Amino acid sequence: MEKVPIILTHTYLDFDALSSLYAAKKLYPKAIAYTSKSMERKVYEFYLLYKDILRFVENPEINVEIEKIILVDNHWLNRIEKKFHDFIKEKKVPIEIYDHHETGDIKGDIEFIEKTGSTTTILVEKLIEKRIPIDPIEATIFLLGIYQDTGNFVFLNTTPKDLRIASYLLERGADLNIINRYIYEKLTDEQKELLNDLLQISKEISISGYKIVIAKIEREKYVEGLSIIAHRVLDEKEADILFIILQVKDKIFVMGRSKTQNIDLREVLKDFNPGGHKTATTIVLNSQETDPNSAENLIIERLKKHLPRDFLAKDIMSYPVVTISPDISVKEAFKIMMKHGYGGLCVEENGKLVGIISRRDIEKAINLKLTKKKVKSFMSKPVITVTPETPIWEIEKILVEKNIGRVPVVDRDKIVGIITRQDILRFRFLRSTIYSPLGSIFQISEEKIKSSPWKEILEELKNLTSQYNISIYAIGGFVRDLLLGQSNYDLDIVVEGDIQLVISKIIDKWQSKVITHPQFGTSEILLNDRKRIDIATARIEYYEEPGSLPKVERSSLWLDLKRRDFTINALAMSLNEENFGEIIDLYGGLEDLTRKELRVLHNLSFIEDPTRILRGVRLEVRLGFNFEEKTFKLLKEAIENGFLNKIAKERLKDEIFLILQEPQPEKVLKRLEELNALSYILPVKRLPKNFEKKNQILRREFPEKLELHILNIISEADTEEGKKWLQDLKFPKKVLYQFILLKKYENTNTLSEKDIKSLLDLPNDLLLLLSLTAKKIGKNILRIKLLKEKGVPYLKGEDLINMGFKGKIIGDLLKKLFLKHYYGEVKSKEDEEKIIKEFINSTQL
Repeated sequence: MEKVPIILTHTYLDFDALSSLYAAKKLYPKAIAYTSKSMERKVYEFYLLYKDILRFVENPEINVEIEKIILVDNHWLNRIEKKFHDFIKEKKVPIEIYDHHETGDIKGDIEFIEKTGSTTTILVEKLIEKRIPIDPIEATIFLLGIYQDTGNFVFLNTTPKDLRIASYLLERGADLNIINRYIYEKLTDEQKELLNDLLQISKEISISGYKIVIAKIEREKYVEGLSIIAHRVLDEKEADILFIILQVKDKIFVMGRSKTQNIDLREVLKDFNPGGHKTATTIVLNSQETDPNSAENLIIERLKKHLPRDFLAKDIMSYPVVTISPDISVKEAFKIMMKHGYGGLCVEENGKLVGIISRRDIEKAINLKLTKKKVKSFMSKPVITVTPETPIWEIEKILVEKNIGRVPVVDRDKIVGIITRQDILRFRFLRSTIYSPLGSIFQISEEKIKSSPWKEILEELKNLTSQYNISIYAIGGFVRDLLLGQSNYDLDIVVEGDIQLVISKIIDKWQSKVITHPQFGTSEILLNDRKRIDIATARIEYYEEPGSLPKVERSSLWLDLKRRDFTINALAMSLNEENFGEIIDLYGGLEDLTRKELRVLHNLSFIEDPTRILRGVRLEVRLGFNFEEKTFKLLKEAIENGFLNKIAKERLKDEIFLILQEPQPEKVLKRLEELNALSYILPVKRLPKNFEKKNQILRREFPEKLELHILNIISEADTEEGKKWLQDLKFPKKVLYQFILLKKYENTNTLSEKDIKSLLDLPNDLLLLLSLTAKKIGKNILRIKLLKEKGVPYLKGEDLINMGFKGKIIGDLLKKLFLKHYYGEVKSKEDEEKIIKEFINSTQL
């Protein structure tokens, strides 16, 4: 008897099981695809019509010799026809698995288990790889499976691969009319009745900030299409998580559906070996073992234990809140609104919230020429408020039902924050990348933290959070470099709580020095091993004009990250004990790190702070990243419109020094030259000829002499423009003198003895610079430097004193000896002594 492979799927087939079974049959043409007649109603209708094409074998006796078993869309034993159990349990034949469900109790010899929206996607990809042709009917069969299991591509388990494969199937002629007929089905009267009853009897509770809906109901018989009904309830109730508990005689069906990735529903029901996915699972219980109330209590208990805290009002609110008095004028209120870019202001009197006024109210008053009137004449009252613990979904409901643009957050009659519609929209849009306890699904590996030179300090900060009930986050470039596996000697942390306590604890333990910057709300802690901690309370910056130094106010972590330059720098890592190492990513920085892209957080970023242009180019070169397309366009526009000219001189000087401290400053400057940005920050449009080679020589010999590196960069600048630039940036007079000297020798043709004697008095670092910038006599100056380094002349002042010389003549003689070496007239100490003796003899005559 010839051995043949057999293909199996789960009982009670859905379209993904049917499509997967057929796809596997194409992949293994000699295999027998077995199916049960137990199918969803629509699937069974389709099967009856297309069974001649599908060619499945129904409920057979096993009368073939099995070569191997291929499982599709399932690897749970209890969901397979019992007649095959012995073959699987006893491993009589090899087992191959194709499944998009992560869990199962069957172990395959070969497994293709992927997190896709459907198993059909995995199998069709195999068909494409093997160049197996797919005709329009087959494409339609496969697309049915993908459409159903991805919920028409809106379920959270949908992946880009599902969409790509679906697109391919459409190109192969898949018929959407058939998809519509079998997927978009109207509810039957029985289903409508169940849906209405579930909506009526369901109860809403809040756990960890999530909206949970639980519906318990009893029916005489099982209602087909419970999954479809569950999704309708989930949508109608706008819930995060839904559990339906349906009792049918002695069976209790528990179906869970979720719109959040922050919990695995299978974990909630793990005592009952649930199947399905992280966001969609079902179990069947025996009513003799439990009852609907016990099932509900278990679900609630499990959700409380496993559901990480979602965002509450306190997590996304802006604070402190800018408030105004009811007695100020409309004109003054408008100025305050414009300064902060707010769409509304809270009105406070004697420490209590008495009203709220929107920009629309202000503009109406201005149009009516009532700018001198008091705000209290136009403000709205009473004010609808929420507490810091209010879940986001409740706030969203308030904003919609009351048709208001903002809601103050009040704690014990005190305004502690405010949330706007824009905050809610941003939260909803970014939620897929915001994870616990402000919700991160990305946990940085322990290995990365342990290998960091900061591990001891990070551990100490974690201990402080639990001992003193404060929150601490590492932010910005430190988190970026930790994720990239790069070293960073700067640690930026944000403290929500007593910042002075944190500073004092670090200073005491590591005997470090602290520098405070009260105008920026930050402090620097300088450790003994070159490491530095920048520590701040959460803050927000605003700019009174482009390029100015930022004004700083206290704020939340949410707003602190919002002020960052690029998404890859807007990452935070929790140092709190309960979720140490979790990444908070509000702006998609993790994805941009993967793509190696630099992306600004908003369109006015480079205009608001033009130093971000320079910072961006530094990161582009250092990390080997590229500017995201739109960001690059905004950067070029900001350069072309001269915004680099608006950088405050003190900031520009700091930025230039930062460029020179980069691992490859020449490439950064070359990139700025390509972008036509040099003339806005330096007194030159182009870098000097052979600049890169010259600067590398300077860096190699004198890495710390950054002012000489600057002089090399501006060596070909106009003398007056160069002098003015150095004065504007408040460089020391010494640097100005060096620039003038550099310009003096730039085009000198020959060196006189007087020149050589003058150059002898210069330090070697300046001689090296002059040798690189002087176009005609560079080699001559280099010779002077090399002779000095060689120790020429060999006779020193002390030797001449011992020979009886005194005073100014000693310096003159030493310079005379140096000149003899320069012209090649002497080579040794003996030669020098001979010259001195000749000098003595000539003076005695």
